[in-house]
Amino acid sequence: MRKLLVNLAFRLWFKRLWRAMPSVSRVRARFLLADRAASLGRRSVPFQRKEIGGVPVEWIGAGEASGGVVIYLHGGGFVLRAPRTDRRFCREMAARSGLPVVLVPYRLAPEYPYPHGLNDCFNVYEGLIQAGAAPQRIVIVGHSAGATHALALLMRARQCGVPQPAAAVVLSAPTDMTAQSPSIAANARRDVMLGPNIWPWAQQLYAGAVPPEHPELSPLFGEWSGLAPISFHVSDAELLLDDSRRAAEKARASGTEVRLSIWKGLPHNFYFLDFLPESREFMGQMLGFIAAMLARAK
Repeated sequence: MRKLLVNLAFRLWFKRLWRAMPSVSRVRARFLLADRAASLGRRSVPFQRKEIGGVPVEWIGAGEASGGVVIYLHGGGFVLRAPRTDRRFCREMAARSGLPVVLVPYRLAPEYPYPHGLNDCFNVYEGLIQAGAAPQRIVIVGHSAGATHALALLMRARQCGVPQPAAAVVLSAPTDMTAQSPSIAANARRDVMLGPNIWPWAQQLYAGAVPPEHPELSPLFGEWSGLAPISFHVSDAELLLDDSRRAAEKARASGTEVRLSIWKGLPHNFYFLDFLPESREFMGQMLGFIAAMLARAK
């Protein structure tokens, strides 16, 4: 029943946005209102403001990066963030893993199109290493647009000779901005949050004149060998289902260690709905994967 109600609410609140090409201000207002509504009656999450690699970040949880750290790259279609929801998610990761979480509020399009946001994410990763954090004690977690950044970060690190992290966890990752995945058409009605026109919208606002098949926009078309282990999570009701499937297949064929978890009938943002049993199950799976990957560094 909870899943049904959530899907109905998402369809009414978010799906309608994608009947046309909405303005940035309208999308931001709709998501920020949802973020505030979901935070009613909840305590604000304490965090420290720091600067890592020249990028302002939010440090959530206790401990030093030298003992292990999670970098969290938020979603939001490259144009927005839901700060309260992101902080609650990071607080739970920190509390249950015992690791600090670095939430990166990277620069957003259209004010800062590609590659500004990705540059911020990469600079935080490189900055942590330069500050003394062992790369094999760093895990990168990204959701939606942040998952695209996470995968592009792994590829850029390999290209630049920067060591890979212990692992990456990518949640509902858009891996193909050219919109060739079959699930875009197959799940056009089932997806209760997004519509197919989000791809030309993102291309226009974030990619600009850069071809959408560029590997830092569409990691699917990048080189997948030599990357850290990757755990993909996605719902079978999402437009993005086959973006994860295709990427996981390509990574596995390239010799990269991959896990793929497909959840049933859930919306794009189910990971943050802590009142759903599937969200709690997901969190347990993700934290187990992180612990297993970090244990290899001991």
